[in-house]
Amino acid sequence: MQSVERRYLRFLGSYSEARRSRPTPRPGRTPMFRPTRSVRHAVAVGLGASLVALTACAGASGSDATDAASASDTVGMGIQPWLGYGPWYIAQEKGYFDDQGVDVTITNFMNDADMSAAFASDRIQMANAASHSALQLVEQGLDISIVLLLDASLTADAILTDGSITDVADLAGQNIAFEEGSVSNLLLGYALEESGLSLDDITPVPMDPSEAATALIGGSVPAAVTYEPYISEASKAGDFEVIFTAAEKAGLISDVLVVDNGYLQENPDAVQKVVNAWGPAIEFYRSDTDEARSIIAENVGSDVDALATAFDGIEFYSLEENKTRFGGDYFQSVLPTVQDVATQIGLLEGGADLDSLVDDSFVEAAS
Repeated sequence: MQSVERRYLRFLGSYSEARRSRPTPRPGRTPMFRPTRSVRHAVAVGLGASLVALTACAGASGSDATDAASASDTVGMGIQPWLGYGPWYIAQEKGYFDDQGVDVTITNFMNDADMSAAFASDRIQMANAASHSALQLVEQGLDISIVLLLDASLTADAILTDGSITDVADLAGQNIAFEEGSVSNLLLGYALEESGLSLDDITPVPMDPSEAATALIGGSVPAAVTYEPYISEASKAGDFEVIFTAAEKAGLISDVLVVDNGYLQENPDAVQKVVNAWGPAIEFYRSDTDEARSIIAENVGSDVDALATAFDGIEFYSLEENKTRFGGDYFQSVLPTVQDVATQIGLLEGGADLDSLVDDSFVEAAS
């Protein structure tokens, strides 16, 4: 087995090369629900403390870190402040990890690069990531498996227009505001492909999702790709039309749990316990939605009311739904589509072995 240091150096080399060869991607999920500036500041303050703790842990000897990581009932989980990962906070607060007999340390990261580095250096053994980000991790040299389908955006990501454009086909030749290298880029690429177009047929106006919505509201562009809460903000500000949402291909913009294969092979019981804990967390979310959303909002650094439309626009997948969707439609149709579209728009090189990447055995065995 390679030493942690050698694995990390190999990862850094492949990661740097990947960064040079494609647009800089935003995190699998940008901070929080993709926050306002005030929320981003609040999250950053909380993150500062977690990174201090993380740095202190990194100062331990490699052997100590390896010994801790190899404990069968102990696992480090990387997470970003996106509400789709929120049920893990429910599992933590309601004792579902304890019920399973697994000690999960959740560490918050603001971007994929920091989380990936922690993953590669064995400071965490599993992480939450967007589907296309999981494929990027593979291309960057990480040996991982996807073991659980967490959530999918349905109406929380959309293409909006000022009303002069009523169909995706009419986007040809238009200025479109969207964040390049992001889930918005992925959604737009898929929508254009479905209409027989490509990104070459439109004029990109690169900007972050909040600015894209503002540009649409201000009349600077006739169309924008954005997500909640900016979709709702635009709708309140004027008569803007939603012409395409992520619901057109459920799972295209989705999130998964990935696990380091070395840890998975040595500690399958711990991985199973973590997967099992997702079940009651989703059950609690559905039975006590108000409290569940409050727990999630607090942990991602926002007010629950501000997240209402974002919560309504995503779908969490229970363990029972995973048993049918994860190894079924997600593996057979959704993930290949994600890879194809992300490759076409330059987010991926393509060609990942999806058969070896997806491991549905933990979902199938989940109690």
